[in-house]
Amino acid sequence: MIRKVLNKIDKNSTNLTHFPHITQNAKWITTVDGDWTGGFWVGLLWLSYKLTDEKRYEKLAYDWLKLLEKRKKERTPDLGFLFYPSFALGYQITNDAQLKRTALEAANTLTTIFNEKANFIHDEKSTDAGKIGQSAIDFMMNLQLLWWAHEETGEEKYHQIAFKHSTSTIKNLIRKDGSTIHVIDFDLKSGDTIKKKTEQGYSNDSCWSRGQAWAIYGFALAYEATMENSFLETAEKVSAYFVRKLPQDYVPFWDFNDPKIPNTVRDSSAAAIACSGMLTLSEVAKKEEFKETVHKILDSLSKNYWAEKGDGLLKHGCYHKPEKLGVDESLIWGDYYFVEALEKSRRK
Repeated sequence: MIRKVLNKIDKNSTNLTHFPHITQNAKWITTVDGDWTGGFWVGLLWLSYKLTDEKRYEKLAYDWLKLLEKRKKERTPDLGFLFYPSFALGYQITNDAQLKRTALEAANTLTTIFNEKANFIHDEKSTDAGKIGQSAIDFMMNLQLLWWAHEETGEEKYHQIAFKHSTSTIKNLIRKDGSTIHVIDFDLKSGDTIKKKTEQGYSNDSCWSRGQAWAIYGFALAYEATMENSFLETAEKVSAYFVRKLPQDYVPFWDFNDPKIPNTVRDSSAAAIACSGMLTLSEVAKKEEFKETVHKILDSLSKNYWAEKGDGLLKHGCYHKPEKLGVDESLIWGDYYFVEALEKSRRK
């Protein structure tokens, strides 16, 4: 499988001039600035270098980094997605101090969009009534950059913000049954909740499977960074819900509550994210309960969801079904977390 992965990455690295994002008819749609996903392509190059020790992957990663660096001051929650798999992971592999400095600059920018009233890292959204704050279950994964920054520097601001955001996520976006809510809108001045809803799932009361996967991995990382029991309990709770809802082939439908199941689309990226997240959870919590599921997910992705044709690695991903974007296509983040999970499983 690793050789098949590398062959596709080699082909893409020859053909691409902009960042791959999602496919359309199995061909990459690219973005000039990387949108929220540019870090994952660089991350795939770093993982290729880690797996092979071939210097050409290192050179390619450095070339693409130059196109992302200018975004380090951009005040967006996506800085974690952009700068962890690119600059922070690159630093961990190469020990290049310049990569570390850039990743820390991005982490510093991420701390500037923390709302102390709501205890959320957030986006600002304009509405008819004025600006509001918005946070999402996805942002748990963006905290990876802050947990890493705290580990590297010992500066408490990174830890405190990531800890508070995680705690607020448990309070506001995790349901009692372990399912997740996608989005929360709140008042920027008071921090009071305006609305809880979905933007990419089936309905406000449903559970969008990729959001559930972000929660699994995000809380596994939060527990790894803090050893806080509430984060472990949450990681286990959201993982157990995810596993209960999996179909026979261990790759979830795009939303666990779509009434058209089983006659609706899957999201292979949700499976890849959850798989890598549960691998981390199993390792840091020293528990075996999710390992069998992890292996079955990875096996199913490798055998049943490998894209023999087209540009991507995994087929049957679902980006944004309500907007009809990237439905039943390859997604660069799904590819990244799939290869990350493969690399982790090789270490066992």
